[in-house]
Formats: sequence, structure tokens, C-alpha cells
Amino acid sequence: MPNFPDSHQEEIVERIEERTETVEERLEDIPKGRTNPSLGDLTIHSAKRYRLGVVFVDINGFSDYMSDNDDEDTLFMLNVFIPEIMELVRDFGGKLEKNTGDGILAYFGAGDDDESAVETLLEYIATVKWTLDNHINPILEDHDIETISISTGSAYDNVYISRIGAHSGKQRMNRLTAVSSGANVASELEGMAGTNEHYVNDGVFKYADAENGWGQYLTRVGNHNGYKWGSTLNGYDTAQYYKFTGIWKV
Repeated sequence: MPNFPDSHQEEIVERIEERTETVEERLEDIPKGRTNPSLGDLTIHSAKRYRLGVVFVDINGFSDYMSDNDDEDTLFMLNVFIPEIMELVRDFGGKLEKNTGDGILAYFGAGDDDESAVETLLEYIATVKWTLDNHINPILEDHDIETISISTGSAYDNVYISRIGAHSGKQRMNRLTAVSSGANVASELEGMAGTNEHYVNDGVFKYADAENGWGQYLTRVGNHNGYKWGSTLNGYDTAQYYKFTGIWKV
């Protein structure tokens, strides 16, 4: 597997260590909430069409994790893990759509060619896996907190990005939303994936570099029933899905 660049390793390690110290300090004395958090002053925009890689990252068995661990330990884990995978979205030039509480939804490749966008998407997933295995979980172990595993679902397709919401008096309620069959596929694939499994759609498989890139680590799993793949011009086939096993080697 590809060797992980030393400079990026050092950046990730330093960032996680700094965040760990901050989380420890801030969770020592948690005040009671008395008002709802502000949603901020966001602008609602018209939709735009992109070719994008969409990825859902989710912590496996989060409900059980919460039941089995103290609230403070769960908060510690979330405050170390979630911000880091959000930072990695930025590192790879992606866009965070939302934090789902125990995971995130992000997309990659705006303005890139298909092959570059898909390689970036897969490299992001490989880096999240490496970061979790080599730094996040070891930190949790050092603090006697249960470690975590994740699953992801990804797709590459046409995506419409829109800021959807409504005005309610002085408060604006809206959020950035990715609308496409690809986003639906990515969400469903993440739900199908088991512990430490990472599934992608036909679009990712088609444009991944199978000779020198992350496409080497894609293997077919089976049919993705209820979906089709192709185009009106070239015809449609039953959609397939694939497992991604790539991770950085140090």
C-alpha cells in the first residue's frame, strides 16, 4: 500500500494531541444549558450542480456505545474524533455538509476531473482509517475509554448542492444539503456496511485508478438492488457495490 507522507502524519498527530488537551480542559466542568444554541446568520442560495464524491462516515454501534460508557467519556471520544475527520475534509479540499452527531457527511471533487475527484475521496477514507487506528483509538486507550470502529458509504455522481431552509422571525433555519441519487446511494451503502467496512458505488469504481492508485483496493461485493447504473445514452445496468480496503502504510 502507499506510504503515508511524513509531513502529513506529523500534522495530524500534532493536531490530535492539541485537541485532546483542549477537550480534557473543557470537559472538566460542563455548565448546564439554559438556551438553545444559535444557528448563526446563514444565507440561503440557489442550487448548483456538481460532479462530486459523497461520503458518509459513521461510528459503529453508537447507541450501544453511549449505553456502555459514561457521558463524559462519550463526549471526550466525540470531541477528539469528529473534529479530526472534519479537519481532514478540509485537508483534502472537500466540503463538510453536516455533522450527524456520531459521524459526518462530506463531499469532494468540485471542479476536479472524475479520476482526481475519486482518488481524493478514497484517499480521504484511507486517511481517516489510518488516523483512527494509529492515533484516535490509542488516545482513547490511554484515557481508559472504549475504542471505536467506523463504517463509510461513498458514491460518485451528479450532485445538486443547495442551502435549504426557512426564515422564522429573526432566526434563520437552514442547512446545506446535497441532493442526488448518489447521495442516497452513499447513505444506503453506509447503512449496509458492517463494522470496519467501507462500501462505494459504480461511479467510484469506474473512475478509480486500479493500476497505481487507490482503485487497487476495491473489490466487488454484489448487486445494489433498487438502483441502476449508466446513462440514457449508453444504457443502464444493475448497480453494483464494492468494498474499499485501502489504508496508508507507515
